[in-house]
Amino acid sequence: VVAAASIAGGAVLALAAGALWAAFGAEPPAPSERGAVYVWDLDAQVPTRPLPRCQPRVARSRVIAPLGAHPRLGPEGRHLWFDAAGPEGRRQVHRLDRESGEVACWTCGEAGNNRRPAPASTGTGLVFDTDRHATWRRPANTEVHLAGAGAPTSERPSRRLTHNPGPDDHAILDPGGRLLVWSRGEDGRYDVVSAAIQSGHGGIVLGGHTVLAAGRARWIAPLAWSPDARALAVARGHPLRPAAATAIDFALDREWSLGTDLAPSGSVAFSADGAWHVAAGTRRGSSLGLVPASLGFLAGRVAALGHGDAPVFRGSVLRAGTTGEPPAVVDLGELAEWGEVTGVALEPDGTGLVLGQRRAAPGGLEERLLEIALDCEEEDVAS
Repeated sequence: VVAAASIAGGAVLALAAGALWAAFGAEPPAPSERGAVYVWDLDAQVPTRPLPRCQPRVARSRVIAPLGAHPRLGPEGRHLWFDAAGPEGRRQVHRLDRESGEVACWTCGEAGNNRRPAPASTGTGLVFDTDRHATWRRPANTEVHLAGAGAPTSERPSRRLTHNPGPDDHAILDPGGRLLVWSRGEDGRYDVVSAAIQSGHGGIVLGGHTVLAAGRARWIAPLAWSPDARALAVARGHPLRPAAATAIDFALDREWSLGTDLAPSGSVAFSADGAWHVAAGTRRGSSLGLVPASLGFLAGRVAALGHGDAPVFRGSVLRAGTTGEPPAVVDLGELAEWGEVTGVALEPDGTGLVLGQRRAAPGGLEERLLEIALDCEEEDVAS
């Protein structure tokens, strides 16, 4: 009740501020020469792999976990990170070892709901967002935490990175592992921002943040950043309706569409060299999706307060192809109508993926993580 009253009481201010930002908000600065050099340097360090020779259809699939959402693979593809309900019912970060099948709860014992784990390219750590710092005055507050990938946080607690009174979530780490990139809501607007992760004051701190993509009155969040740094995927709109997504190449200062129906969280993934990608779409399944994208700031706050994990979308759509070119729709068959997309993770070689799905059921919420192999030709082996 308090949370609802807080949102209702601030709605007029939020809408007014959002309108002003939409009309007069400044765009982020043009990509700098230093930033372009950083991208080119990362691109040069990534070994190029042969493009997968795949037909846009499923060769085989299996459920690898009957729970979980927001899947992301570690750099070698062995470990799958996701969030799922923990023993106390709160969302917690989990890790699945795909070789042994063992599932470990990474943040059980830590406060709050802990969602959207994103591992570093080095495999040494991960970031996730949490609502543990919310108060009755700031019920929509979320913050980003950093954890080690070697052991659960019960052995070494996670560290808080952000300290903004508004939403800070949907965090990822840049391909070089030097920058935190996340969605930041403040003063009636959202932006995708970045900040250097530094050691200081006896711990880990963030440097000053830089706007990478402006949302203005619309909600905006990063989806993924390709390992070669040539494509930062961002979603615009709000978390309660399918999002319009684009990819930004800071080296060439260009942007292209990834689709207008993407799931608003973790719905883009890239192969190990960034040359191949998948994008997962969905359809509106709730009246909440009728709220226009121009009111994204307000809808984003409502989503941050929590509409529960009840599905607000219907169905799953998958596209795959060469990065920078129009992808092909993958024929998912009967898998397409099982439930809404909660995220996607692509195998390093691009020939398969893990798809998260969710649906309402008579017994409550149902989730699953589905391992999908595409119909691909094997590489020729030189004699």
